[in-house]
Amino acid sequence: MVRVTVRCVVVFCLVALSCLTIGLALATAETISVGLGQEVVRALDLNADDEVSGRITVVGNDESRDINFTVLGVSGEVVAPTVRVVVSDFRFVAAQKGTYRLVFDNTQSLVDKTVSLNYEVRHYWFGMPQEFVLMLIVVFVGVLSLVVYAKMKR
Repeated sequence: MVRVTVRCVVVFCLVALSCLTIGLALATAETISVGLGQEVVRALDLNADDEVSGRITVVGNDESRDINFTVLGVSGEVVAPTVRVVVSDFRFVAAQKGTYRLVFDNTQSLVDKTVSLNYEVRHYWFGMPQEFVLMLIVVFVGVLSLVVYAKMKR
């Protein structure tokens, strides 16, 4: 009888952990059209210590398919300096809570650009990845449940 109950607690903890971790990392993929002479901005609402990483690819086959890319912080400060990119990976950590802006600047170009943007936001709690903290909570609740069950059986 005890083995069945222990298994039930373990299964419950695994199911709870799975439910808690669904959607923890915000992954986004989109295609952005940036007209000639235009600037397009994507806003990200982040918490302090959130980590953003991704890839930008300017789609096309002509020689002028690069675009200026900059990341601006909450008060407009430059988080990642402007670079001309065709294909580039980027990564930054939010220093404070607020709206960060990914800026695609095509103002110096004479042709429209299509940009493929893929990025993921990873949340951190207490300096640890959010999913790790949730796992610790589920394990703690599972162990506590086993201890309470064992004491009740005596």
